[in-house]
Amino acid sequence: MTVDRDDPSTADPVVKAKPAKTAKATEAVATQEALTAPVTVSTPVDVTPQDPVAAETPTVVETTPIVDSKPPVLTEEKSDPVVVATPGVATSAPDAKPVGTNKPAAATLVAKDATAIRSLALPAAPRPQPGPIATVVISLLSAFGLLPPVAPVPVDVTGVPAQPVPGTSATAGVTGVKVGSSNLTIPVGSGSYTGAADWYFPTQADGTVQAQGVMLLQHGFLGSKSWYSALAQDLARQTNSIVVVPNVPSFGFFTCAGCTLNSVSMQRGVADLFLDPNRTSLNASAAAAGYHGALPGKFVLTGHSAGGGLAAAAGGFYSDAVKPEDNDLLGVVMYDGVSSNGTFAGALKSLDASGIPIYQIAAPPQAWNANGQTTEDLVTLRPGQFVGVVLANGSHVDSLIGGSPIIDFFSQLFVKRSPAGNTEAVYTLANGWINDMYAGLGPTDGVYGTYGDPDQYLVFGPAAGVVLGPAPVVDVNSYLGTWYEVGSVKQFFSIGLVNTTAVYTANDDGSIGVENSGNYFFDNGPQSRIFGTALPVSADNDKLNVTFFGPASATPPGNYWIVDLAPDYSWAVVSDPSGYTGFLLSRTRTVSAELYQELLNRASVKGVKGWITVTRQPAAARELSSSNRV
Repeated sequence: MTVDRDDPSTADPVVKAKPAKTAKATEAVATQEALTAPVTVSTPVDVTPQDPVAAETPTVVETTPIVDSKPPVLTEEKSDPVVVATPGVATSAPDAKPVGTNKPAAATLVAKDATAIRSLALPAAPRPQPGPIATVVISLLSAFGLLPPVAPVPVDVTGVPAQPVPGTSATAGVTGVKVGSSNLTIPVGSGSYTGAADWYFPTQADGTVQAQGVMLLQHGFLGSKSWYSALAQDLARQTNSIVVVPNVPSFGFFTCAGCTLNSVSMQRGVADLFLDPNRTSLNASAAAAGYHGALPGKFVLTGHSAGGGLAAAAGGFYSDAVKPEDNDLLGVVMYDGVSSNGTFAGALKSLDASGIPIYQIAAPPQAWNANGQTTEDLVTLRPGQFVGVVLANGSHVDSLIGGSPIIDFFSQLFVKRSPAGNTEAVYTLANGWINDMYAGLGPTDGVYGTYGDPDQYLVFGPAAGVVLGPAPVVDVNSYLGTWYEVGSVKQFFSIGLVNTTAVYTANDDGSIGVENSGNYFFDNGPQSRIFGTALPVSADNDKLNVTFFGPASATPPGNYWIVDLAPDYSWAVVSDPSGYTGFLLSRTRTVSAELYQELLNRASVKGVKGWITVTRQPAAARELSSSNRV
């Protein structure tokens, strides 16, 4: 299904293009007066621990917003705020210049909104972290849109405008992250959706927030904002970004029409949050979460799974509507993003036209990422461009591990185990790319991010990955000759087979002759040999039909897929459409341990699901001994 991005039947109310930034300052004086007017402190709503909605919000402390008002105000006892301590982040960017005790410019909001924000940001009682059962229940309620808006739990942080240095990312000086919560209203069609949102504020040593941008992190299908707390903390800390993680339903049965992750109306609504020249809803939500000041203008859209699809679509809608000189979108990062509503191709076209990068941190094809279809589409629709990395043996849930122990357990139980090091690799890739976005850099000149050529092998400590790229184009003549199997998914007929060898030759009729051979159990043991024919079934010759009984068919899809191939044809990885067969082939009988591990990882990345084990080549020792005697 495709969606006409200009079809009025799918469009929301008119989205106005963002006016010149100089217009934003015209309302600042009136807004500042509203924000600094005397405040009457009222008793906050008591939210009890038995409230499942309250239980979802991260534990924060009672704070009182800073108010520059001369009349006396009621003083309430404060607790020390919860701060996630972090080491200093080494970058080439200098520390931002202190601004003394002056308050930052206020958010550009109308006066009545500012008054409401200050009322919402009054201190609230701390909320306990939910237990395992409560976490699961809350997540299910959130997926169906059954969680009502929450009472805000603000922190007390003051925003100070960052002082960026061209060509660098201003991450130096971040010492912690404070987390507040509130509600975020998203326009949807002719109405709106209001849901809970967590805000992550990166703090300096003096307690101020000198963020260089805002980042929206959208959870995936059936997900909830609390699952991504570890990822959001790391993004805020390592990229010096204010990160907002809203709850959006996965199903719309009990919410408004279009109030779901995969709804085009919701995706347009997220774009509208940033198209609003005053960022009214975002600023109101941040203020209710305890942030004093205007949010930074530059922003990045990110999301996991269906949330990644939402981020891509919203980025496309935003780019379509905004004037080029007012385009504040720096880029889109998808965490194994999945787009299923027909907006992806149009979004990429819009982002491309604006020069906005979009990157994918993918897992190998599996059920929960629609067998890698969005990743494949991304590679196809952006040929010749760097579009991301796929992590070897990765799980669709690599990015969310660490947010909630119970969710970590069940997500890996029902999806796939996340290998050691993969979550850290996700952080490394995303943080590097986003910091390059802030610095105005990219794959050709980036200094923070990890990039590479298509199909390049990358190592991240215990984890590994491969740069996304198209399937290999195979020159048949170069592929002919002798190949030795160094590893495979064992079939019933290959159990105990050693010295496994394949020889491919050109036949006069244009087909390929196939000869497979080996010995059972030991060198010079009982020999197995079989002959067959093969025919390419794709224009790139990467897919063939091989048969050992009768003539080969040229009808796709083929049963012999060359899924990865060395540029010099020194090794190859072969599978089939199901991914349950796999063969690691080399021009030599043996390979180094490092190359074998690389081939294993490449097989995983290319969709081989079966268990590959070593194929012994004892003839290698005999042949080496014979050559030495000569």
